[in-house]
Amino acid sequence: MTDLIDCIKYIKDGIAKMPPSIPHGQDGWEAAWSKRQLGFTGLARIIERDLPKAKIIERGDVTKVSIMGVRSTSTGGMHGALNNWMAAARRKLDKTGFIQTSGEKERV
Repeated sequence: MTDLIDCIKYIKDGIAKMPPSIPHGQDGWEAAWSKRQLGFTGLARIIERDLPKAKIIERGDVTKVSIMGVRSTSTGGMHGALNNWMAAARRKLDKTGFIQTSGEKERV
């Protein structure tokens, strides 16, 4: 992956695969939340491995994400930090949030 568009799509797809935060079946809220947090921790390691110059740091209640020169932070956990990073990357690409590809605008 060499551009921000690919990175945004990669992270968006990864978030979509995370376990739900609402309990299903026998799982209680705590178990569902725990599974989701573990999923996001795993996603962070995959992002660091696969995306250029990706660095994700969790310290206390602050999560910092830096990928391809775009940085974000969140006190809302990994999910919040990744969403904030995608928003910052979109702003960097185009202030409208639309990216010009193949002659058509694509919402990322």
